[in-house]
Amino acid sequence: MATAPLPSETGLRPQQCGVTLVELMVAMVIGLVLVLAASAAFLAGKQLFNTDAEVQATQDSLRFARYIVQSVVRQAGYADYAPDRLADGIGVIASNANLLAGSIDPRDLNIAGATNTTVSRTDDSFGVNDTDTRNQNDSLMVRFFGRSTANADTPDNTMIDCLGHPQKGPAAIPSAADRAWSFFYVALASDGEPELYCKYATEAGKFTAEPLARGVEKFKVVYGYDGNGDSVPEAWLDAKGIAAKAQAAGGPINAEWRKAVAVRIGIVVRSARPAGDLKQVSGHDYRLYPLGEEFGSSVYFDPPDDGRFRSTATFTLMLRNVARDPT
Repeated sequence: MATAPLPSETGLRPQQCGVTLVELMVAMVIGLVLVLAASAAFLAGKQLFNTDAEVQATQDSLRFARYIVQSVVRQAGYADYAPDRLADGIGVIASNANLLAGSIDPRDLNIAGATNTTVSRTDDSFGVNDTDTRNQNDSLMVRFFGRSTANADTPDNTMIDCLGHPQKGPAAIPSAADRAWSFFYVALASDGEPELYCKYATEAGKFTAEPLARGVEKFKVVYGYDGNGDSVPEAWLDAKGIAAKAQAAGGPINAEWRKAVAVRIGIVVRSARPAGDLKQVSGHDYRLYPLGEEFGSSVYFDPPDDGRFRSTATFTLMLRNVARDPT
């Protein structure tokens, strides 16, 4: 039986059947480097995705809060001057003017609020100035008439409260009780996260509140004060400033509230989770100005160093339904 020739007999080198220990170690190091690089790229991509998701959610919440507040504030003092179910609007016009000119109850105003306040969820109050000096958030109350179709009991969906409920029009002889309510304020949810709340009146005449936007950390309001009656504000005052004007004049506070012809609102919304070291990125203290830097000396916000992304919106609205004294 013939046998295979030995490598030495054929002149061929023997084939390599393994690797040396050094080669194995080098291959393992290269493999580990590639795995670490891939893991680092994956983690960086995941962090970027999560950060982008937090930023988008924060901005969406801010845009929604801004839209709702703007829509409701534009309705302040609305009265249907030509209701479909009445021969004319004289009753509504007279009632609206008389409510504003005659009442000394701040809850009958078109718009009012409190500075640095907490707000009850189950009554018709908008809080008291300086009852919350820690969080220092403001409140805003907006009142207006609704509007009905030819059927007096059916709202035509043009006037809504802060939660989107359509408001029906007033009775044949309008009264203060016919006007809709909308309150905006900030409170903590059960998990400690701040939220912008909407308080409104139910059909049963009770008051309840629901969260509108999660993560709203600051809600600040100032009012354009028109002291000379030319419809142009000479100064921006918060609710405490308007109260000080009434005290100096020695008259009812409602008279000073009726001189507000514009509203400036600042909102700060934070992300639900940390998004990075913002102080390290900016290189200085991360200070926010909800009402704009022109109010910086009196209204600013130094957020905690918790790594959360924060977004700010500031907007100004002229009150379109300012009612003057009938005389």
